[in-house]
This record gives sequence, structure tokens and C-alpha cells, in this order.
Amino acid sequence: MSLDLEYLSSYVEIRQLNSTYNRLADDGDGDAYSLLFTENAEFNIVGNRIYRGRKEIASAASATKVAVHITTEPELEIAGTRAKQRVRMLTFYRAPGGTQNDFVATGWYIDELKHTDEGWRYYRRRVELDLEIDKVLEKMTVKEAFDKLLKEES
Repeated sequence: MSLDLEYLSSYVEIRQLNSTYNRLADDGDGDAYSLLFTENAEFNIVGNRIYRGRKEIASAASATKVAVHITTEPELEIAGTRAKQRVRMLTFYRAPGGTQNDFVATGWYIDELKHTDEGWRYYRRRVELDLEIDKVLEKMTVKEAFDKLLKEES
């Protein structure tokens, strides 16, 4: 692995992308969140569904205003305008009104990224949770919202 200036710049930019992703996901700001993905991106929540394109991805983010996303240091492979990433994630439930925070689940984000005119963006994002998806959605009190998204896909 060559740690030249281009690699280091991309590494820092992708880490910033991850941080912004966590903040916007926590805020439930689907429109801003979806701009972190390429226009034709896929966001695969394993066990739930694959959200395709920014509009569907925005709908998934808008349904999770009660989540707190935390990621660890990424494992990154960067090759020019493409990158692959694997990053450990932890999710917590944040009750409305600041009355409680509860641990929900751990898992992995497995990503393919592209460098675009807008900077680094997720092209394929896969969420592999260490707990059954329905249990996660129940613990986060968003199962009903995600069930509605599943029906809209049909």
C-alpha cells in the first residue's frame, strides 16, 4: 500500500463521508443523507430490502430519526476513483425527549465507493447486522415504518 498524498487525501475524505453519514442518519435528514450516495446507488439492509437510487435511500434514512450510528476506523482499499471499505458499526436507540439511550446492535457496513465530481460517494452500501433485522427494527421502534417501505416496494 502506497501512502502517497492522493491516497491520504482520499482516506481522510472517506472518513469524513462516514462521519457525515452518521450525523445525517441520526438526524433522519433523508434528502441530505441521500446525496452521500451516487444517483444510481444501492443501499442493501440485509434482511430488509435493497433501496435503489437517492429517492428510495432518502426514504430509509427518514424512517430512522431515533437511531444513533457509531462507526469505527475503516478498513479501506483505494484504487484511483474506486474504493472498498469495511467498517464496524454500532447502533443505539435514542428515545424522543432525551429520556434514554439503549444499545441496539452491532454489524458491518461493506461498501463500494466512487469518486465523483461531488467527491467520494457510496455506490453500493451493504449493512450486515449481527442481530436479526426485525429485532433491530423493533428495538429502535421503527419496524412499522420499515414495513410500510417494504409494502411500497411491492
